[in-house]
Amino acid sequence: MSHRTRRAAALLFVAACALSLSAGGQEKKGADAKKAGEPLAPAAKEPRLKPGTFPTELGTYLSGELVVIDPINRRGGLRVDGDAGGRYHSGPLHYFALLPYATVWYNGAPAELRDVPLGTHVHGFFHLPPVGEEQTVPPLPAEFERFAVRHNHAVTLEDDFSYYLRRGQSWKVVGVDLKKGKLDVAPTGKLVKDGIAEKATFDIDPVTRVWKDRRLVDLADLAAGQVVRFNLGWSQGSRDREFTVTDVWLDDASRAFATELQRRRHVRYQQQRWVPGWIDGVELFDFGGAEITVTLFGDMDPSLYADLKATRDTGFWVAAAETTLRTWFHRGDRKVGKVLDWKEAANPPPGSSGIQMKMKFAEVLEGYRPGRCVRVKCERWAFVTMPPEERVKSLDDLKRSATLTLP
Repeated sequence: MSHRTRRAAALLFVAACALSLSAGGQEKKGADAKKAGEPLAPAAKEPRLKPGTFPTELGTYLSGELVVIDPINRRGGLRVDGDAGGRYHSGPLHYFALLPYATVWYNGAPAELRDVPLGTHVHGFFHLPPVGEEQTVPPLPAEFERFAVRHNHAVTLEDDFSYYLRRGQSWKVVGVDLKKGKLDVAPTGKLVKDGIAEKATFDIDPVTRVWKDRRLVDLADLAAGQVVRFNLGWSQGSRDREFTVTDVWLDDASRAFATELQRRRHVRYQQQRWVPGWIDGVELFDFGGAEITVTLFGDMDPSLYADLKATRDTGFWVAAAETTLRTWFHRGDRKVGKVLDWKEAANPPPGSSGIQMKMKFAEVLEGYRPGRCVRVKCERWAFVTMPPEERVKSLDDLKRSATLTLP
């Protein structure tokens, strides 16, 4: 082999080694990137919700302060309770959308997102975006991608009052220090799996509202031994899971009145906008009309379902709705269906009332399709014209409402 040939072979060998090292480095870099991204990616076997189906479980638990809301499109953002060194306090909010059948609770009664004051500490259960809804909550900027929580479609959202009440946990006052502004409490009853289930110290201050006998009283009325309920809000130590008590209820009378007031607000809202549900199936007739099966969403006040059941022989007004539960003009853009069948299932899945109705329509709307949302009205509820900003008024409006706009 000549000197020139040996030199060429050596150069080829060096080049091959360099290429191999480069490829190995790129492979390692890609592996490291994948490893770093694994906590953000959905598990391969984790189920995805599909349109027209309810979840089989509540989902992933998260809690935090409600700091952003879009009440018309049922979306918002949480400052998640501090963890991992308070990463959510240096990173972005956890933006979310309410699933069509998601329920909000406030002061122990069903509510709308607009009913919950900004700054209220809430508990929620979340799922991955349903199929086709991946862009409803847009991805975060690249510098915040490592903070992302993929489970951003909520099944439930509840304030502390409702969350602990509905799970059977109460709080007993252990001590009060008005000078230092501290309230010591201990849980009683059935302890929650997720949330605070141990002794805790919360901040109190002159603007903490104390309720007794359906009226406001002074902080001095707080005393050791009382069994209370409360709502929490922001504290300057929030990254360390510290909270301030915004409201505290000292007796059954004040708690019952707070719940009843919210219940009335909820009932009025649903009577005016109509009870939501979705279409399970459509059987079109040969010469117009159809038989349509509808399931009503769950966790509404029982009186609303009772009104519908009591008047089912007179038929229901049914308006087509979007996944945000917004309608186009439901007072006029609706049809009347005659109820052919009414079924009530026991132990329905999360989001479902278990009430399924088959109705006969002489005419149908474009929105009467399987998996699409509707709102249902009975004759006992007055027709009310909704504010224009709540309605979908154009295709451009519908397109804009399909994606959460980040602050």
